[in-house]
Amino acid sequence: MVHKMEVSFNLFNIIIAFGMLQSFIFGIYLCVKSKFKGSQFYLGTTILFLSFYLLWVLKYDFGIQKYIPLLQFLPILFISGIGPSFYIYLRFLFKKPLSRSKIRLFFIPLLIEFIWYNSTTLIFWLNDWDYTLFNKFERVWFFYSVSAEHVFGLIILGIFLFKSYKLTLDAYALFAPNKIRSILICFIILWGIWCIYVLFDIIYYSLTFPPSGFYLFYLLFTALTYTIGFFGLRINDDTFSKISFIEKPKSEKDLVNDEIKKIFQEIKELMNTDKLYLNPDIDITSLAKQLDLHPNKVSAAINTISN
Repeated sequence: MVHKMEVSFNLFNIIIAFGMLQSFIFGIYLCVKSKFKGSQFYLGTTILFLSFYLLWVLKYDFGIQKYIPLLQFLPILFISGIGPSFYIYLRFLFKKPLSRSKIRLFFIPLLIEFIWYNSTTLIFWLNDWDYTLFNKFERVWFFYSVSAEHVFGLIILGIFLFKSYKLTLDAYALFAPNKIRSILICFIILWGIWCIYVLFDIIYYSLTFPPSGFYLFYLLFTALTYTIGFFGLRINDDTFSKISFIEKPKSEKDLVNDEIKKIFQEIKELMNTDKLYLNPDIDITSLAKQLDLHPNKVSAAINTISN
């Protein structure tokens, strides 16, 4: 007797699926059509890794996994590759590319995750997809593997997000609104809510909490993944002409750039003549407008000269 496949559709998983497909399009486009083949390729893979995680969730929520258990072998869980891809993207973007050997080194955790995840799937397959046939060792390995994989992947992601934050800070790309900063902020928010969700799921449900029980998290995950892709597509030549990636001095003895000195002098003169320090609403953006400069350059001058 052949059982008809019953797929579970609802408003929430349809919205998540739509956002996932859009993100896939963003990721593939960035990988294939990018003008910045080095940097944008890695942003594209980052978005694809995030989208594959949503695909991994949806195959359970739609109920497809139950009818086609061999889908478990699909390599669609890339948590440990998200952080390295994003960091490598920023390195290329800020004109600090990494060697191929270094890049391969950064993706070793992803290889470990892939072997780890599929060893669990292999155990399941060898037992005819029946958990009751597992021996004691297999039960322990299976019970803890998914939890450990998520924790391992989020730790790797957290490490590379911190490195990305430092890299962006050193390039003075955090001192004024720009698309690069927006992508980083979205990523940090995503990592934060992801950690909260995984801890909640591990502590109370041993990672058996169904997607339908926490659609809010997956909707936020989808929205942030979409936003990262959307901002990534908008980074172009104009982005680089507007953002000044100025290196911080390596020490106090290093010579200060003449342009930075000139800008800082202009700031002091403007402050004295117009008494801008009396304006409680003054900020970097409004100051930069009066000087007809990009806010990043104004921030760089203030931070470099006056610390």
